[in-house]
Amino acid sequence: MRHINLEDAAMFTTVSRCFLVVCALTSVALGQEVRATITGLVTDPSGAPVAGATVTVTNIAQNVSVPVATNESGNYVTPFLTPGVYRLTVEQSGFKRFVRENIVLQTQDKLRLDIKLEIGQLTESITVRESVSVLGTETATRSQVIANELIANLPTQGRNPFQLAWAGAGVIKAGDWRYLRSFDIGGTSGVSINGGKNKENEVLLDGISNVRGDRTVIHVPTMESVQEFKVLTNTYDAQYGRTGGGIISIVTKSGGNDFRGTLFEYFQNDKLNANTSELNRAGQPRAPFHINQFGFQLQGPVYVPKIYDGRNRLFWMLSYEGMRQRTGDPATRTFPLMEWRAGDFSTLYNAQGQPVLIYDPLTTNREGLRQPFSGNRLPSSRVNPIAVAVFKYYPEPNRQGEGPARVNNYIFRSKWNCGFDQWIGRADFVLNSKNNFYFRYGQNPFAEYRGLIWPTPNAAEPTGNAPLMRNGRNWAFDWTSTVTPRFTLNLRAGLSRWEETTGNTYGAGFDPRTLGFDAALVSQFSRLQFPRFDLGTYQAAGADRLLNTSTNDTYSIQPNAAWVVGRHYMKFGFEGRQYKDNSANPGMASGRYNFGKNWTQANALRADAVSGNEIATFLLGYVTSASVDRNIDPTYLHRYYAAFFNNDWKVTPRLTVNLGLRWDYEGPNYERYNRIVRGFDWNAPSPIAARVTGLTLKGAVLFAGVGGQPRYVFDPDRNNFQPRIGVAFRARDRWVIRGGYGIYYLGQNENGSTQGFSRTTTATVSTDGGLTPAVTLTNPFANLPGGRLLDPIGSRDGAASFLGEAVPGQYFDRPLPYSHQYSVDIQRELPGNVLIEAGYVGNAVRKLPVNVNINAMMASALGRRTPAGAIDTAYYTERVPNPMAGLIPNNATLNGATIPRQNLMVPFPQYSGVTLNNVPIGKMRYHGFQSKFTKRFSHGFSLLGSYGIMKNLERVTLLNAQDFVLDRPENSPLEKRSAGNVDIPQKFTVIGLYELPFGKKRRFGSGWSTGLDYLFGGWQFNWDVTYSSGWVVSYPNAKQVRPGSAKLPNPTPSQWFNTSLWDDPATGKRVARQEPFTLRDYPTLFSDVRVPGYQNWDASVSKYFPLRERMKLQFRMEMVNAFNHPWFANIASVDVTSALFGQLDATQRNLPRNIKLVLLLQW
Repeated sequence: MRHINLEDAAMFTTVSRCFLVVCALTSVALGQEVRATITGLVTDPSGAPVAGATVTVTNIAQNVSVPVATNESGNYVTPFLTPGVYRLTVEQSGFKRFVRENIVLQTQDKLRLDIKLEIGQLTESITVRESVSVLGTETATRSQVIANELIANLPTQGRNPFQLAWAGAGVIKAGDWRYLRSFDIGGTSGVSINGGKNKENEVLLDGISNVRGDRTVIHVPTMESVQEFKVLTNTYDAQYGRTGGGIISIVTKSGGNDFRGTLFEYFQNDKLNANTSELNRAGQPRAPFHINQFGFQLQGPVYVPKIYDGRNRLFWMLSYEGMRQRTGDPATRTFPLMEWRAGDFSTLYNAQGQPVLIYDPLTTNREGLRQPFSGNRLPSSRVNPIAVAVFKYYPEPNRQGEGPARVNNYIFRSKWNCGFDQWIGRADFVLNSKNNFYFRYGQNPFAEYRGLIWPTPNAAEPTGNAPLMRNGRNWAFDWTSTVTPRFTLNLRAGLSRWEETTGNTYGAGFDPRTLGFDAALVSQFSRLQFPRFDLGTYQAAGADRLLNTSTNDTYSIQPNAAWVVGRHYMKFGFEGRQYKDNSANPGMASGRYNFGKNWTQANALRADAVSGNEIATFLLGYVTSASVDRNIDPTYLHRYYAAFFNNDWKVTPRLTVNLGLRWDYEGPNYERYNRIVRGFDWNAPSPIAARVTGLTLKGAVLFAGVGGQPRYVFDPDRNNFQPRIGVAFRARDRWVIRGGYGIYYLGQNENGSTQGFSRTTTATVSTDGGLTPAVTLTNPFANLPGGRLLDPIGSRDGAASFLGEAVPGQYFDRPLPYSHQYSVDIQRELPGNVLIEAGYVGNAVRKLPVNVNINAMMASALGRRTPAGAIDTAYYTERVPNPMAGLIPNNATLNGATIPRQNLMVPFPQYSGVTLNNVPIGKMRYHGFQSKFTKRFSHGFSLLGSYGIMKNLERVTLLNAQDFVLDRPENSPLEKRSAGNVDIPQKFTVIGLYELPFGKKRRFGSGWSTGLDYLFGGWQFNWDVTYSSGWVVSYPNAKQVRPGSAKLPNPTPSQWFNTSLWDDPATGKRVARQEPFTLRDYPTLFSDVRVPGYQNWDASVSKYFPLRERMKLQFRMEMVNAFNHPWFANIASVDVTSALFGQLDATQRNLPRNIKLVLLLQW
């Protein structure tokens, strides 16, 4: 394998050589199976194997039987069993009939039942009803099953079954913590398993891949339709792939012979919920809040009296959930004060109470120093009329604000209206004892209007979903055929589709000329809308997006087979997928204009905390950056194929070895009409090299499908073989030692750039290295040739494309990232269906993609100083004769007769930037000690608990672009650091339910009257508790001035780390110490400063009221964040010049206490 380097070889070679010899005796592979398997050995009283015995497994709910036969070694296997309760019978002439009742199968169980027959007649029976062992004797796979009892009763934040994944050992929540409803796919998908990156997991719905190409979840089924939920944190079965973490598997319910159903209503309002911390601080009451979730789940046989009786043959399940939400969405923002909008900054202070001065960018000298405006007021003659016009659309601040800087001075109670109607249905058909199939379809269309900031929406409304529309659809078909008692075929096919429309329509059609924009510029816009104005830490104006639409399809097909040969249970098959991504994104068609402190700070090349302000820069009309988009609507595709073989070998009655080999091919992405940039050839001569003297210009743009180039983003990678081995050894009857090792490829979804086909024109805002502005807001693009925006010309200019622009490059010859996953653990079974487990888990990921800037100034050219010891800024910014004059028409800085010297000191001076994407040099390593406690549901009690001690480090960041070694990327020194929000040192979780033993049919009170039973019987408690550490904080944008650790013994929200370490000892002022034209020598993340840890208790109490023999009414009260513990997990700012430097963000990361009242009717 060419992608496993020397440090991986020791881990891989010994294992693979040993078991590839074994695998070579058989062949090929199997699809990603979610159903269960029963296997075992049938013997006579002497222990000799019994061949030819008939083993029949019967699904109790459907009364459907699957017959198989023992082979010559006495072994049998019954694969592809839907989770549920089963009965197993064994029949053979000369022996008594053996019956095993109440066999509970959970998703992906590999249950072993060895049977010793007794001599006798078939008319005699031996029946066993004791529960089966919960030990994992047949596989080294580590997993956590959430059974139906817990799914139906645990309190969840948004009735989203994916929230249950957090209960698994090694599972870290890494996405959105507030919004976890069934249509919140970001929060749903945001999970890290055993150190894997966020959203690096495979998600299966009845075995069908339920993710887009980027592994974002597509369809979330209703809670009532879910039979079981399972998280496989380590699996060494070769049937699984395309993951760098784990697998999340959901199995839906199938109907049975009994008609069953549930009607439900979930109700929430603001009277039940706690207030948010933001509103409490502002002295504001709770926002209006009303949510109703209602629906049903029905199942049974297809039965039409006197026409068709589908019992034992044709079954159905239908589930519906509706949601209607009418609520407030309060938050705070920082708005410019009214006097600032008029140009008077005499009341401008930073967080420390120091006055902030405004400097005139037109007074800049060669060293970058400027003169302040008199009285800290802007002359009215210098104020740009566009800024004045824009501020007329702003509301006024409605509160004093916090601290001297007056931050968070605007609180708004945006309305949040949304709803969805979710359906999922399934039909199961038993054709005969050897063939059955099912079809399932689900969808959850959703529409939302929210996030509007202005009290009365107008064209300048800056954000919000107005509307946001989503729909996740999933189709699945599955056919299983028992060809012979020892050979079974399975065919599965599916389609998962995600549809989304998002954006803001309030500013659509707005004519920017009414603000004062140059008419010649506006006439070039492809679409009219209110422009976007970004004002740093202050509230922006104008939509951050118009209506964007996307459709993502995942097609899949999986032919599989299972075969029993002697002591070997072999599975093999194939999987094929196609990922398709259609999108329409108009972008910022009327422009995006960004304003920073740079034009109004004291030193043009160096920020500080006591000068410069974004509002002042805006009023002067000097843009920090500006761009206009002209976009196409691309269609991306790529294909994925896998073939795999797995052999579960029962070496001895106590030793099972799982051997497997998988091959993956993840095809590179391509655009249907080749409208993408393939990359950048950094060694090719530049097309203008012959016309330039004094410079050796290299670099040429490459387009997909042009000039002999492939149409793919990167070269195909076809040798991705993944050996797997697992061992389970039953040391004693109730003790199992397990371990395993496997390689997994992570997959990719790199679409490439449509630059040239879509075209973004970027303004040249300065021609002297940022000392003085070159354009104004009236027309930031006036210095382009003819004042013209760049036309989308596609690949017309070939290698000469994008001169003067930033160029996107791709690393072509790159392998897919892959991970070494390994574990060892011990299981101990205790009486009462209790299993305890402890072990070590490791995950080492290689070839992670890293994006690098390859057009940075050489390190040897940096650090030039004056005789006085200061950086010689004047040398770098001095204008010198330009050898490229007249050859770079799209960039005024690079096209002029003179040019700042710094622009000629980069490898590719003809471009404004060159990025090389997806360089496969990143690494990650995870170590974890994990323990679990599992009590399967019995006697009204179930409990799952886990505790982990973990460490997750990565190397995916270059401190400086100059550290990258272009010719030998693997030699580039990457920063070793924490893996961010998936590096959680400790995590403890416990979930469970307890039915109080009082009332009829309970331990106490079985003889109670109906009245007593209604009052005191049928009570149940459910809980979900999590404690976890926080993640590390980003390091400030400057090096410490004073020595010492920034970690405080008793941090407070207003000072979470020791910010005084960045105060200049001489002046007491906080200054960004990173000198211009020098290398960074401080980290990107702290090593010892972490955000507060997460603490959460979700709980519910319920009461059942029996109505009939098989009908009951349940009332339940659910509490999310029952103790109302606010969690502030974001740092407001790590910019040393910011008023919020070192403070915790005031926005509560989690929800305040939410209470739901629930009513269910079940039969």
